[in-house]
Amino acid sequence: MSTEPVAPAPAQEQAPVEPKKKSSIGKKILTYVVGLVVAGAAIYAFNYFTSDVAQAKVGDCASVTGTSTSPEYKPVDCAAAEANYVVGKAGGTNEACGENYDEYTQSQRRGPKTKLCLAPLYAEGKCFDEAVGGVGAKAVECSGSAAFKVTKVVKDTAAPQCAAEEQAASFPEAKLHYCLGAPA
Repeated sequence: MSTEPVAPAPAQEQAPVEPKKKSSIGKKILTYVVGLVVAGAAIYAFNYFTSDVAQAKVGDCASVTGTSTSPEYKPVDCAAAEANYVVGKAGGTNEACGENYDEYTQSQRRGPKTKLCLAPLYAEGKCFDEAVGGVGAKAVECSGSAAFKVTKVVKDTAAPQCAAEEQAASFPEAKLHYCLGAPA
């Protein structure tokens, strides 16, 4: 047997062990906050783009039914028999509508708050009653129950000259003007 010394086995190099990085509490909070903001924005955007009221533009027609405390808005074609309003202004809830307009405000819990200034759609030669508890004036027979008769309707031009005994009702933003007279 030989007594040659045995060379020690080469040592394997080991990578230095790095301590695990702790994710800071600040980064976690920031991640959660950003996630909540993104989720909130997504909910708001969904409500905005699926809301008929928020998407309404000047000149769009609608059927507004229900009561004055609980109206229901539905966009319709302007030629539809159920169309009873045209949008004169659309915007935020602090927007002033002006004289003669009816206001429709929609406040969603998680979404846009929108106000529409609505001009009534009247037919020339028809008589209407005043809305009591409902929304808008209703067409009625030209008798004792009628509040007024529409004697002239002018669209897309300047307001007409109404007779001395008639009252003018103008909705300039909607480009709609009426002459209203006695129902007789």
